[in-house]
Amino acid sequence: TARGHFERARRLAGEAKLDALAIDAIHMLAFVDTAPADQLKWGREALAVCVASSQPDARRWEASLRNNIGYALHQLGRHDEALDEFTRALEIRRQGTNAGATRAAQWMVAWTLRAQGRTDEAIAMQLQLERECDAAGAPDPYVFEELEILYRGKGDEARAAHYAGRRK
Repeated sequence: TARGHFERARRLAGEAKLDALAIDAIHMLAFVDTAPADQLKWGREALAVCVASSQPDARRWEASLRNNIGYALHQLGRHDEALDEFTRALEIRRQGTNAGATRAAQWMVAWTLRAQGRTDEAIAMQLQLERECDAAGAPDPYVFEELEILYRGKGDEARAAHYAGRRK
């Protein structure tokens, strides 16, 4: 049922030249088709509408769509491509004013660096995020979890235990 509604919304928005609404409808199809390959397909379709649009509301979707594409690529084990998308999303977020969204984009980059085995780079980014989150009064348990995993992978059980404690 949801698929039919989202496809109808996509069609109507396209006919009305309401690109942001068309993107939103396409983006929602990834919640219906949850396989990473399908999510990648929907993300790329939505991004194509986004980058072709001159409408500011449509262009505002780019960072989120690149994040979604990066996540699908990460799930498919295509970490180099995922890192490219996450990095582009981070660049866009840094141009905005939403610090929380920017930190989330940084986390995705660091998460992918870990998946690539680039542990030291991932640690450096996560430690930077820890400082930024703490300074904002918003400690992030996902940052602590990543640091725990990263330090455990390096065999530093004391640091891993420290972050396990911070996570709780």
